[in-house]
Amino acid sequence: VYPNVNNGVYRCGFAKSQKAYDAAVAGLFEALEDLDKRLASQRFLGGDKFSWLDLRLYHTLVRFDPVYVVYFKTNVKRIADYPNLVNFVRDVYQSVEPVRRATNIKHIKMHYYTSHPALNTYGIIPASMGPDLEAEHGRGAADGVY
Repeated sequence: VYPNVNNGVYRCGFAKSQKAYDAAVAGLFEALEDLDKRLASQRFLGGDKFSWLDLRLYHTLVRFDPVYVVYFKTNVKRIADYPNLVNFVRDVYQSVEPVRRATNIKHIKMHYYTSHPALNTYGIIPASMGPDLEAEHGRGAADGVY
């Protein structure tokens, strides 16, 4: 998860050449395709229990559509276009109360869009908040996932 997803979005966003960007975006979307397939047959990356690896994935995916698609040019597909990834994000948000309490999309967007002037000179914050995290996910009950 780390090299191609967590770090992959940064490798896209801070690429210094087209070749570096092309390699990073290819690795990122190959990994997202693989993860979407994997999460079609299991609730979490390790099975039926939420783990630190799921948390690492969640942090990147929840930021992906509202920030990375525009800011880091990861626009091949949105997380909303991957049925299992978007429902994984919704499941974690709805099922893991500490994660829900710590997720503040408005703050996430404000931080990213105002902290790198080289990428966003005027600090404009786009309107989209990403997928509806409250929508039904169909991945199971919240009880006992962690």
